[in-house]
Amino acid sequence: MSITVSGGIPTAFVDAFKDDLYHVCQQKKSLLEQAVTIEPVAGMESKAIDMMGKLEMLTKEGRNPETPRNDVSLQRRWLFHDPYHNALQFDKDDDLEMKLAPAGQAVKALRMGRNRKVDDIILTIFEMSVNSGRRNNTGTITWAGQAGNTPYTSSSGGRTIPHDCSEGNCSSSDTGMTVEKIELVNEYFDMNSVDPDIPIWGAISPRQKTQLFGQEEYINIDYNNDKPMTRGRLLGSWMGINWISTPKITLGTTNDIGGDTNVYECWFWAQDAIILGVADSITVQISDRADLSHAQQVYVHMNMGGLRLDEDKVIKVECQ
Repeated sequence: MSITVSGGIPTAFVDAFKDDLYHVCQQKKSLLEQAVTIEPVAGMESKAIDMMGKLEMLTKEGRNPETPRNDVSLQRRWLFHDPYHNALQFDKDDDLEMKLAPAGQAVKALRMGRNRKVDDIILTIFEMSVNSGRRNNTGTITWAGQAGNTPYTSSSGGRTIPHDCSEGNCSSSDTGMTVEKIELVNEYFDMNSVDPDIPIWGAISPRQKTQLFGQEEYINIDYNNDKPMTRGRLLGSWMGINWISTPKITLGTTNDIGGDTNVYECWFWAQDAIILGVADSITVQISDRADLSHAQQVYVHMNMGGLRLDEDKVIKVECQ
């Protein structure tokens, strides 16, 4: 049965649509939203995020020595956010029962559009320039400036595992996503003393997912407790990493460290290293548009931004 819209959409129907959209956006978050730290920023143009430096215990010499005096070392970074929106208009003669009903087409389309944008925002954080200092424009921290584009070795402090790396158990022929590269990812986090209780995430493209299915250690149940070939899906967790496959990671153009090879840039990070600032997760308004023959308009708004808090907890892996 169609919904009569001559008097506008019934209030109860509008409320049900809003509630359902809120619900699915909370229950079916974007692929990457689950893997970052959420920071509320409502009512703020920007927000300062402070990271405390490392503290080491000192040897106590003799009896009743002078109490150590240490100033707290803080690195302040600034989180900015931007608004995003979209709208749908429906003619008064449309059948809104199918389009606007809870769990209907409009709910699914708006939820998917919102989640794709959240993933876009998060993927830009890894290599973004971050404003730092006591005021939000006094300094800039770049990914390249923090050895982000330097090949990783156990002693160099580099933060990129090249597609043709020969570090650790890797050989230059290991150009895709391999067990040997994942071993180096874990080594990197160990070398940087990342708390083992903090979840480690990895974002790869569907092609790297395919490459994992070519790894004996991945598909053989002698090495894991699951059967990825039977499931046909990426394992949620393997080798200490929570895996996410997203088509938003695409093959670049001469974008490797050497600037001469097309690679996929896959990111691995500790959850507290990437901050998603949320001023408005989602707002929905439904109104009558008198200027469009009294069409019924669904308006959706969100406001988000992010920053990279700690380069020691982020590493990039190149894959051909």
